[in-house]
Amino acid sequence: MWFYRLIVLTAVLQWCAGTGDDRTDQVNLSLCKMWNECVKTVVEVAEDKDVADLQTICKDVAQKLKKRDVWNCESLLSPSTKKQAANDEQPDHLKQPPSNPTSLALSLLGRTNYFSDCSEIHTALAMLNDVTSGVHDIRPVGLTSPISVYCDQTTDGGGWTVIQRRFDGSVDFNRPYNDFAHGFGFINDGEQWLGLENMYYLTRQNAYELYIELEDWDSVVKYAKYSLFSVGSGSDYRLSVSGYSGTAGDGFSSDLSNHYLSGQGFSARDSDRDAWSGSCAGGHSNYAGGWWYNGCTTSALNGPYLRPSDRTSYSGYGIYWNPFGGSYRLYLKKSKMMVRPANFQP
Repeated sequence: MWFYRLIVLTAVLQWCAGTGDDRTDQVNLSLCKMWNECVKTVVEVAEDKDVADLQTICKDVAQKLKKRDVWNCESLLSPSTKKQAANDEQPDHLKQPPSNPTSLALSLLGRTNYFSDCSEIHTALAMLNDVTSGVHDIRPVGLTSPISVYCDQTTDGGGWTVIQRRFDGSVDFNRPYNDFAHGFGFINDGEQWLGLENMYYLTRQNAYELYIELEDWDSVVKYAKYSLFSVGSGSDYRLSVSGYSGTAGDGFSSDLSNHYLSGQGFSARDSDRDAWSGSCAGGHSNYAGGWWYNGCTTSALNGPYLRPSDRTSYSGYGIYWNPFGGSYRLYLKKSKMMVRPANFQP
């Protein structure tokens, strides 16, 4: 608390010493410094009980910046950027409020600042009491450029980064290995696969957990949650998963040793890394679509999208999670895979 009092005192002294526009600049700069400390505090020491006491202050700071029409603190906190801004007209996208109110925390930090996953975004936006699901740019440690992800901030306390989503068959998932490596689909409101390379950087930052939400054609919804989940490096993007709980059953392991998927590399129709003599992803009569096959599997959420009218004895399996139960386990209606740090505190 002393830090904020010190900044406020400094701002008052600078304001008294200045005149006109200088006074306004000094107040804006001090507010930006306070906001920067707010975000760092809730992200880096979110588990500290004293952080809750700062939320009211931080929310007031954000609202004051909004009222003063300050939408980019980076230009004030960086001397070089500030000097350039004095010579050039400020771009329109920095003059206008963000289109999504819940992106206020990110916009005030400037567009070159990124959180590493959706759990950090949840923590920062919780200060504003305005946490909602939506698309954000993040930059996991090790990636040189940000990636766009969908943040699920409602399921099981929120903080989830969505890595796979299917619900209407609008995106073809029977793709070559390179597509699965780099991702495809529509992040905002469509079906998507985040990409194995992005999953690798995302899940190597910390110990991550996995949440899988499944729905069948009778609107029965079940879930499978794993306390540990990671994707290995680009040699084969090997799966590591354990600690099942939930209602959908454990689709990554079974009584059959050749269906135990943890430790398996990722296979696609043009890249056979499974333990079967044939190819589960491309040559087996029941499966199609990239997955961590063994020999072969009790789950494959990237199979073809099959509606009840499409399912025949010759069609093979669709969005498949065998322990879900019932006849629809072979061709489910919806699937969603999400990850967040295992130590996340809703």
